[in-house]
Amino acid sequence: MNVEQFISWFPLFVVGLAAAISLRSFRYHYPVALKQLSLLWVLIFFIDLAGHIIKAYQVNNHWLYNIYYWLQYLSLPYLYYQQIQNQYIRNIIRVFYIAFPVFVLVDSIFIEGIVNLQSLIIVIGGIFIIFLAAAYFRQLYISEENEKITRDPWFWFSFGFIINFGGTVPFLGMLNYLLEHYRPFTRFYYLYFSNSYVILLNVLIIAGYLCRTHYQESS
Repeated sequence: MNVEQFISWFPLFVVGLAAAISLRSFRYHYPVALKQLSLLWVLIFFIDLAGHIIKAYQVNNHWLYNIYYWLQYLSLPYLYYQQIQNQYIRNIIRVFYIAFPVFVLVDSIFIEGIVNLQSLIIVIGGIFIIFLAAAYFRQLYISEENEKITRDPWFWFSFGFIINFGGTVPFLGMLNYLLEHYRPFTRFYYLYFSNSYVILLNVLIIAGYLCRTHYQESS
């Protein structure tokens, strides 16, 4: 395995490590939302693994990563809905669940199709997750609770989502254009920058699951 192959596969290892550590949420009776995020991360790992294998055979895997992003963008708002107390934000999430599937359908049939990476979906969904993570930070800021925010798993998760989507959404939003006109730059950015964001996100996911050991047993 050469250096580029290692750099390409190492983020997958970190995703798998985060997924494995997240499973402690079932052993230690973490809240339901953390168990649901754990299941999401395990599924994301297997999709990413399949994507790497398909890529190794030099077959287009963009359709698979479209599913990857659909899954993320439909799951994470649901989990934030359970965490965010502001009713206005919760109403926005409800509207998102009506509008986003419609937009996915329209984009898949009439605009970008399914074979190509759906950059419009990535941009819209990514911006919305950044918005929700920022809303959660605001909730922590105005909260009167005395518990340290570093002991809140969703602090670490939100920090990771803002950095990851903030760093990758502009690039992935232009990926189809960049692949056509600036392929060497695209390869370089993806290999060294996008993979770094993935690693950082999953390190923060791990931090979130390790920041507290004891939870009251969830119902």
